[in-house]
Amino acid sequence: IDLGSGDGRIVIEAARKFGARGLGIELDRALVEKSRASARSAGVADRVSFVEGDVLVSDISRASVVTVYLLPALIRKLQPRFIEELEPGTRIVSHAFALTSWKPDRVETVRISRPHPGQGDESTLFLWLVPADVRGLWTGSAAGGEWRLRIHQNYQDIEIEGNAAGKPLAAAKASLSGREIAWEADGMRFRGRAEPGGRIAGELQTAKRAVPLVLIRAR
Repeated sequence: IDLGSGDGRIVIEAARKFGARGLGIELDRALVEKSRASARSAGVADRVSFVEGDVLVSDISRASVVTVYLLPALIRKLQPRFIEELEPGTRIVSHAFALTSWKPDRVETVRISRPHPGQGDESTLFLWLVPADVRGLWTGSAAGGEWRLRIHQNYQDIEIEGNAAGKPLAAAKASLSGREIAWEADGMRFRGRAEPGGRIAGELQTAKRAVPLVLIRAR
């Protein structure tokens, strides 16, 4: 979904070059009509659609990729919806303007071969992956004992502490990418997935063996 799709070029090029299906949402009716005509000319009208609408209230929940080239004031209003309505792992790509207090997972600066009048010859793109909500207390059992872990979360940045099989645990390395979660602590390494319904499941690798570890959200 391209929010504020303008003349439709992002959605059309994604369909033409990569076979993607896409939706452009644009407030300007004339630009919507122009986008539809361009899609027909490019031969991708069967894979893309353009609608006249307000990006602040339009349904975005089905998107696997969201692209935005909007002023910071609009992006700030959209940011809570990205977290609340998009599935974990959904990619958000913003041109020129970053989200507030949410550090990007990747930043790319690209050269523009034919800039518009008044435009520079470089452009910055920001990428975020929507993180699963893993904050809170999690419990389970593995490696000969009960586990109680508390996860502190700020978007994709996480810290993990608690008790693992009777021993204090503080993860030195913890990462979250979409639903994929990992940490290392005290000679153990965990790789797993935050599943819908409050469940983290994966494999715990110790010095001697690998065992399954399932954690359930307590509160």
